[in-house]
Amino acid sequence: MSIANDSYASIRTDPYADLRQRIISLQLPPGTLLSRAELQARYGVSSTPMRDALLRLREEGLVEIYPQSRTLVSRIDLSLAREAHFLRSSVERNIVRELCLHPPAGLMDMLRRVVELQGQNTGPDDLAVFAGLDQTFHETMFKAMGYMRTFAVIRRESVHIDRLRALHLPLGDKVMRILSEHTHIIDALESGNPDKAEEAMGFHLSQSIAIANRLSDEWPGYFTGNKVPD
Repeated sequence: MSIANDSYASIRTDPYADLRQRIISLQLPPGTLLSRAELQARYGVSSTPMRDALLRLREEGLVEIYPQSRTLVSRIDLSLAREAHFLRSSVERNIVRELCLHPPAGLMDMLRRVVELQGQNTGPDDLAVFAGLDQTFHETMFKAMGYMRTFAVIRRESVHIDRLRALHLPLGDKVMRILSEHTHIIDALESGNPDKAEEAMGFHLSQSIAIANRLSDEWPGYFTGNKVPD
């Protein structure tokens, strides 16, 4: 697959940020051929900033660069997704325990507002907004703890999970289940029971990784790495 049919009227945006978003959202699926000449035309940049953007994406595991040959969008690495899930789950389960014991004023109202906005963006054409609000929901808790550097590390390491979720989000009732799980997390936080909050967060974060094997069977060309143990 290539991006030859995409529009290459020059757009003024950061090539790295735009390509990253398009890869994570699967607008550019695994295996897409990235023509540097076409990308330079699209973003209106010279070869050096385009090369630098692609190198940053390679560092995150989002593209594969074959010198003097081609650049491809990487496949979703199940092994790296499992590792990122372990990191994220370990951190966020502990965060909700702390927030349960010492809830900052106004946090629950902010979280419920995010869920309310998600509920207003559940249609097939709203998935990008819904996914952005999903990130906001979790970011709000990191911010309440003052752990934004940790949040940045987790976001950087979670790109393969993010692509798993992008593949999973349009299927069945996934959107509505996320809304339910977010509400359950807030209810658990308000209960003041850290075990209940940790369980709610752990279950929520496990869902994308739990379906990884099924997704890799349905889209085998999108994946690499070892399957998730049952």
